[in-house]
Amino acid sequence: MTEIAQLFESALRQNRANLLRKAALNTVSRMPATMTLRELLQSEAGAAIRELTLRELSEALDGVAPAGGRAAENDLADETAPASDESREVRAYRQILEAIEEGPLTIGQLAKQVDIDVEELRGYLNWMKKMGKIGSSGRARATRYFVT
Repeated sequence: MTEIAQLFESALRQNRANLLRKAALNTVSRMPATMTLRELLQSEAGAAIRELTLRELSEALDGVAPAGGRAAENDLADETAPASDESREVRAYRQILEAIEEGPLTIGQLAKQVDIDVEELRGYLNWMKKMGKIGSSGRARATRYFVT
């Protein structure tokens, strides 16, 4: 019986590791082209990114290009923002607050507005709730986040 429990536990650990790896790859592929490695490793996804192999990191970075596509859109968004050396986390924090000032939003609605991966966004929201900056109401998929 203990062998079965150990097998289940091992499978759960491996599943969690795979989910974290996918989230890290998604974060790297969606990061702005101007983001530094230091900022990336200091982000919420830093621990999962450290677990990636160099090949995985390289493949994820292939999607981040300074010209064209998503990177160019991020560059334009950065040009319209005030010129400063804000970290990615500070920009995300401000975008989240601005988005929910208009009214309570679910995590899915918020992820679309601020263009942040849901897993990464969940980390920001949990931190912001602990710090008392935002509140939430509802349960599960009906949870809505609002400014306190």
